[in-house]
Amino acid sequence: MADDGVTSSDPTYFVSDTTLLPGIVEGVLHRADAKDWTVRAGAFWCSVRPDGHESDEQGWKLHLSATPLSAALVLAVASEVLIEERASFKFAGTVERITELTGAQADRGSGGKFITVYPDGPGHFRRLARRLHEATDGLRGPGILSDRRYRPDSLVHYRYGVFNGVRTMTNDGSVEVRLRRPDGGLEEDRRKAWVTTPAWAPEPFPLSVPEPPAAPTRTAAPVPAATTAKPPAPAKRTVVLLNGRYTVSKAIRHAYKGGVYFATDRDTRQDVVIKEARPHVGVRIDGTDLQDTLRYEAGMLDLLAPLGFTPRAIETFAQGGNLFLVQEQVTGQTLRKWVSGNPCPGMAEFLHLAHQILDVVAGVHGTGHVLRDLSPNNLMVTSDGRVRLIDVELLAPQGVPTRRGYTPGYAGPELTSLTGRAFTTPEYEGDLYSLGAVLLYLATGVDPLLPADVPDPRPADERIRALAALAVADRPWAAPLLPALLALCAADPAVRWELTRVRDFLTALRTAGAAPAARSGRTDSAGSPDVRIGASQRDRLISDGLTHMLRTRGTGREGHLWPLSGFGASTDPLNVQYGAAGALAVMTRGAAAAGSGAGLRDGVAEVTEWIRERLSDPGAGRTADGVTLPGLHFGRSGTAWALLDSARLLGDDAVTETAIRLALDVPVDWPNRDICHGAAGAGMTQLHFWRTTGQTAFRDRVVACGETLLAAAENHPCGVIWPIPATFDSQLAGARHYGFAHGVAGIGAFLLAAGRATGREDFVQMAHTAGDTLAEAAEVENGQAWWPADAKVSDASRTPHWCTGASGVGTFLIRLWQATGQARHRDLAELGAATVRGTMWQASPAACHGLSGNAEFLLDLAAALDEPRYLRWAMELAACVHARAAVRDGLLVVPDETLEGISIGYGTGLAGAVGMLLRLRDGGSRLWMPDSLSLPAPGERSAPAMAGAS
Repeated sequence: MADDGVTSSDPTYFVSDTTLLPGIVEGVLHRADAKDWTVRAGAFWCSVRPDGHESDEQGWKLHLSATPLSAALVLAVASEVLIEERASFKFAGTVERITELTGAQADRGSGGKFITVYPDGPGHFRRLARRLHEATDGLRGPGILSDRRYRPDSLVHYRYGVFNGVRTMTNDGSVEVRLRRPDGGLEEDRRKAWVTTPAWAPEPFPLSVPEPPAAPTRTAAPVPAATTAKPPAPAKRTVVLLNGRYTVSKAIRHAYKGGVYFATDRDTRQDVVIKEARPHVGVRIDGTDLQDTLRYEAGMLDLLAPLGFTPRAIETFAQGGNLFLVQEQVTGQTLRKWVSGNPCPGMAEFLHLAHQILDVVAGVHGTGHVLRDLSPNNLMVTSDGRVRLIDVELLAPQGVPTRRGYTPGYAGPELTSLTGRAFTTPEYEGDLYSLGAVLLYLATGVDPLLPADVPDPRPADERIRALAALAVADRPWAAPLLPALLALCAADPAVRWELTRVRDFLTALRTAGAAPAARSGRTDSAGSPDVRIGASQRDRLISDGLTHMLRTRGTGREGHLWPLSGFGASTDPLNVQYGAAGALAVMTRGAAAAGSGAGLRDGVAEVTEWIRERLSDPGAGRTADGVTLPGLHFGRSGTAWALLDSARLLGDDAVTETAIRLALDVPVDWPNRDICHGAAGAGMTQLHFWRTTGQTAFRDRVVACGETLLAAAENHPCGVIWPIPATFDSQLAGARHYGFAHGVAGIGAFLLAAGRATGREDFVQMAHTAGDTLAEAAEVENGQAWWPADAKVSDASRTPHWCTGASGVGTFLIRLWQATGQARHRDLAELGAATVRGTMWQASPAACHGLSGNAEFLLDLAAALDEPRYLRWAMELAACVHARAAVRDGLLVVPDETLEGISIGYGTGLAGAVGMLLRLRDGGSRLWMPDSLSLPAPGERSAPAMAGAS
């Protein structure tokens, strides 16, 4: 059993009101006649502080939890105490935000933190902790995993952490607010799913320090002895025993709502799966929570048990306040993993599984229930080819209103188009859409997840039909399935085929021997269906993508020039991966093309100037000790590179000088040796600058960088490796990667390019050793080559992508073959290309870990080998990118790595896709590679002017 997907269970069944909670605080301030306070509502948090008050840099902070139902009362009584005590605090600004903080998908380190309090010193902290506990005693809220509880079952929790803290750029290129150690050094403020108090933090409740008296208006109560000492750290246990009989062997999933575990029943020796639900998590408007959901799931398993396709429920029990469901362990893989690792090879295998999936749906409907969440994540394929259904907590009686729940991409528009109150009436037709989407995934590997058109959506039928037809065309054996797939995924529930008709259709295919249908439409020169992107489709994605980049850039006053959320928003706004440098490089390439329009060139000039202005900040892009971050994608090397290229386009000597100064400021020796964050990325940039400017200082720095990489190389069973030091202050510390972004392939590519440019044979020889290492580490099967992401992890995942997998490794190996003539390097690169081609429907459009970066590798092969097959494959990957595109304000734009949002970042969003398409159209070299491996420009090309450009 596994849990691979994300199920959407919309929290909007609570009333959305942005004034409710702030109004409670305003009311308390009014009644207290407290006029010298400021209440400031933000996008997520609402902050409350006395005017002129400045919180400490760090210290013991307090958190109060609540449920969506208790939040208003918790805030009311807590704010009375906090305003009386003149304590600064913040709280989640709406009930919807509280549902996020306390829902099933909440982050384990921050889940439950409804109110955060910043006391003024130890005495204030202790008094506030006691008074807030008294004020909220008996109210409900979940536990906060990163904190200690003030008392058992208290809503008051506490941890040592930053208040204002010290904002610093980490060695990985993201901004963090850090703790200051007593010695003056900085330390990460770790927010884990367990207590992580710094060893040097003062005791919060020292026995020798009496609690200060309460404010005059309230009477202090003595602090019980149980709260006056730091609780002992829990002893490490080698065996976790639940309910006195289940020995936990492995966690399948950790989550704020509770984990899922493999275990063995000591009494029966049976292997089981145990699901956990923590109290007061996922509270709904009727007061039920995810513990009630787990009990419901147990009941559904009992209901379905006679049908034989679900795990058997063994028992439920409570322990430590949490509820556990024990069920039979289903051995095998989820359908998602089965398809990704073993795509359905033909009609016979498809029909074998499809009939079983049909039986599952029919069986559930026979009980009067609707599945509501049928997806590749909750269907298991056992080793003997049986299909089992897992995770049945969303089953609901047909026709009985309930809250909305589904897996994105596997629900019809009658559900996904709903807004506001999320109660729906489950109908069997909803499962028919899910069935069609699952069968499409089984046949082709494509997730039918499409970003929304805004503001004017195209017909849902039109979009799913285009995606399904293209995916099926790529697998000719599946062509006869298309009528059923499209009928099941019809936008109108009334026209979807019923189960009996689907069964008859599939049975007829089996009886007929599943002969492929006659081909229609274009075919390529080899006679296979032509799934390549068309020139007009390609050109529109380029034109509209560049126009969208121009339209959506902001002022950059708040950080990034283009809107970002999540981790990307914490990174350097001038980097390549998420920031302005990546977008600038693509805009520069687009502006250099004939017919691009003056508007794009003006945009290049404006973004260039914005970057130059941001460079004037002496602390930007530097670590706490003042070192400029060296990485090509997360540091300032890529920024310098983009500025140099834009300066050449604009003919601006001042920008050239800025770029040169920045490139010379980048260190070429760094503990992390990789491309994205480290020294090899800096070396790539120095090489580009030497070739572009001819300045010998850059040649010297290329050599210096190469020598540091030679010295840092370590022996590996396969040859050589560059581990990121375990002592280095980095989230990647200890990694031993093979891939291009962080490992052997990227470092080898720099050494090869540097050695050939400078005549250093020792660099070339080390690159050859790196190639041999990758050849030894390759896993070749079924005509494809794979590499594990990490050399030190025995079961490391493997991907086809640039950052950690076959695309990035092949990017290096084909260049090594060009230099050395070693046939096995070329052979492995071509096997890597087969991996990329074979997995194209399972990838996002992204450059870092998706289709755009993979297509760039195929274009490399086309240039190196003069082999039309690889150009065709690149065009097929581009067709996959086009199939995912959404219309935003009249422009057809490519979604980012989420497949649902539109963001600009080169590594994860639109810019990387547009950059790849520009190369596909115009030829030329690959962005961020300082070599001469270039595609010839096509004899004829169409470069239409951008929408809205002059």
